[in-house]
Amino acid sequence: MKKNLVSALKRIGGTLMLPVIMNLAMMWLCYANGKMYFGTDKMWRTLIVDIAVSISCAMGIGLQFKNGRFDFSGGAIMLLSAIIAGNIARNMDNNLGLMVVLCVVCCVVFSLLVALFYVLARVPIIITTIGFALLYESITCLVFDGTGINIISNMTLRKFATYPAVIWPLIGVIALYAIYSYLTTSGRQATLLANNQQSAVNIGIKENRNVIVSYVFSGLIFGLATVIWIAKAKHDAAYSSMMTVGQLFSNILPVFIGLMLARFCGDTIGIIMGSITLCLLSYALNAVFASTLGSAISNICMGSFILIINVVNAQGRNMLKAIGKLLKKGVSGT
Repeated sequence: MKKNLVSALKRIGGTLMLPVIMNLAMMWLCYANGKMYFGTDKMWRTLIVDIAVSISCAMGIGLQFKNGRFDFSGGAIMLLSAIIAGNIARNMDNNLGLMVVLCVVCCVVFSLLVALFYVLARVPIIITTIGFALLYESITCLVFDGTGINIISNMTLRKFATYPAVIWPLIGVIALYAIYSYLTTSGRQATLLANNQQSAVNIGIKENRNVIVSYVFSGLIFGLATVIWIAKAKHDAAYSSMMTVGQLFSNILPVFIGLMLARFCGDTIGIIMGSITLCLLSYALNAVFASTLGSAISNICMGSFILIINVVNAQGRNMLKAIGKLLKKGVSGT
């Protein structure tokens, strides 16, 4: 009984450690610079939208990443779907329900096209997804005269980018990721495919089926992510090649944290904790520093933070042993 309690406490502590420490550190930073609104209800109402976008995009990327695939097309899929769904819904008397349906359907269809091409053409996944990213980006410059989409001031269509409505697509994303990971055969086979794809295929895992199923789920997740993301800012057509790749892959950092925390809580909750941690860091740094400087410092700190926790995760035991040896030498020397 006692052993189970200790194990449960370790899991809870490991799960909450990073977001709690980050919250306390950023609260101290903000308070020291006179930003007393950090930690208030108003802050969390604003931050929950950023957290929802981070979680949904991270889970869309992470679902393919856990299968051993880097998908560079997700950002272009979201942008093209947002432009199509947003403009059609706006032209149809600001039909919010139509926009949600179109976001999800478009993302699923565009994701399936990527999957089908990969399965049928047998072109390496990196080349396939980069090719489709460029294709979808070029299409954004053609549809609706290349004007992109801007619904920031449209209070009807931007409903799901505000609290509390944002909670619903966020719950849908988490549920879809959990269902895929724990209730589907493809999800349970993901670890084998990620570790050694050819060996997994040799022992009977059907990679083609895994690809189709995983892309349906990632399309659904990207669709719900688009419902939130579409109203966060003005989205221009992609006149610069590969511009959507960097935008989407900025959300891969919570995936790395999630995989590290998976030993305590599974990667689903781990990604949520990672997103909360990094959103707290970004929010505080942008609050304390000027907008441009805050973004630059935020990127540097995020990169350094990820590097440090991965080093600690990989070499933590060796570091503790080394510190223990130094302490013993110090004691014996005295």
